[in-house]
Amino acid sequence: MTIEPKPEQEQIIRQQLASGNFKSVDEVLATALASLPDVRRFDRESGREAVRRMIEFAGNRFIRLPPGEKISDLIREGRRY
Repeated sequence: MTIEPKPEQEQIIRQQLASGNFKSVDEVLATALASLPDVRRFDRESGREAVRRMIEFAGNRFIRLPPGEKISDLIREGRRY
């Protein structure tokens, strides 16, 4: 497999090598690829926490919604009133 990084990606790799934290390009890429599952999990957890905080915020304030609408459903849907 041939990989052609963009100039900004090459710069990041060079910075990581210059920092002394990595000994090779392969090591930088292996570490970056290994971190992908953690990044995705963090994104999901961050999203859940953001929804929880929005629901808490809305629950502490008087917000007028159309009949049958719940703030938690609207937040999860990403709709705005």
